[in-house]
Amino acid sequence: MACMCHITILGKLLTMGKRKEIRMKILVISHEYPPIGGGGANACLFLTREFARIGHEVTILTAKFGQLPEEEVTPEGVMIKRVQCKRKNEASSSFAEMLSYLLSAWKKAGKLVRQNGYDVCLVFFGIPSGPLALYLKRRYRLPYLIRSGGGDIPGTQKRFDVLYKIISPALRMIWKQSEGIVANSAGLKKRAEDFEDRYPVYVVENGVDTDFFKPDPDKREADTINILFVSRLIERKGLQYVIPKLNIIQKKVLEGAGRNVHLTVVGDGPYREQLEHLVNEYSCRNLVSFIGKKNKNELDIIYQSADLFILPSLWEGMPNVVLEAMASGLPVVMSPCEGSGELVTDNGYISDIDDFDSKIIQICVDGELRTRMSQNSIRAVKERFSWQRAANEYLKLMEKLP
Repeated sequence: MACMCHITILGKLLTMGKRKEIRMKILVISHEYPPIGGGGANACLFLTREFARIGHEVTILTAKFGQLPEEEVTPEGVMIKRVQCKRKNEASSSFAEMLSYLLSAWKKAGKLVRQNGYDVCLVFFGIPSGPLALYLKRRYRLPYLIRSGGGDIPGTQKRFDVLYKIISPALRMIWKQSEGIVANSAGLKKRAEDFEDRYPVYVVENGVDTDFFKPDPDKREADTINILFVSRLIERKGLQYVIPKLNIIQKKVLEGAGRNVHLTVVGDGPYREQLEHLVNEYSCRNLVSFIGKKNKNELDIIYQSADLFILPSLWEGMPNVVLEAMASGLPVVMSPCEGSGELVTDNGYISDIDDFDSKIIQICVDGELRTRMSQNSIRAVKERFSWQRAANEYLKLMEKLP
């Protein structure tokens, strides 16, 4: 008996300090999931992939678009359920289109909960999916976390100012009944708390796929310095503030380093026509290439062939494209929006739009500075940003839910 007692005590000592792994059934509600959507959709993909790899059962309820199947299972075992909606654009969605998704998902969600008995619901984002999560909690007592993307916080997008005023009371109720709001940067947390500070807001930073996005070990200096921009082409991404300065940037870099510059624009969206009009207006067609949206398998080479990444955005959550650029070894010039403080330290510059061109010029002219910032980007990604770490932080929050 004494021996058995000692064995039991030893077993407890050996397991002390280890986080108990709880296998959960997780329902994820998101109106965007790749190939549709932007950064939030990308985060949804990688987080759910990590949840499944750890051993949790994951179902995603998302929007159907084009020829995408209504149901499929990913290699990691994530079950994807798609519902019909009126979405017309792969890159962005209007409020009416979001509403059409919500109405279709409403019919499907209750059936899924009854069939599968989920333990927790993770919602991307408070709008449009929050009302559905609130309903599931009241009807089936399913607790939920809200992953905010920024645009679902009133005050973020001016085009929705009137709408924000209408939905703010409902959004506060959705937040109140949630188990917490998750922001992916300190800046986004502050934005959320400026709107409503009575409910908990947690910060879990995004990660990046470092197995795929990595520097080119054989990269050599070329005659032209390649500046890269990757994003949906919408007004708030701010590219319209850089294009008029391209001729000045070209002149200064040619004088200072004897090299040309070229801006590669990756992405598509409703603002592309206006941006191309600006290129013609400022006579810089020879300095810009619009190459459209690229799939992930094409992006790694594009990042590796660049020398500098720019993002003059008006607001963000924590942009995945900056993390991808950093993992690829690129210096970054970024506007002072949400996520910039976490991402850009000694690996680039955080710059106001008025001074954006001078920071680009400085990095383009100074080769040693560019190399040093490149190395700092790689180091920062290795030390701080992984999807596995992010997924574990979400799971810790979920495991504490009632």
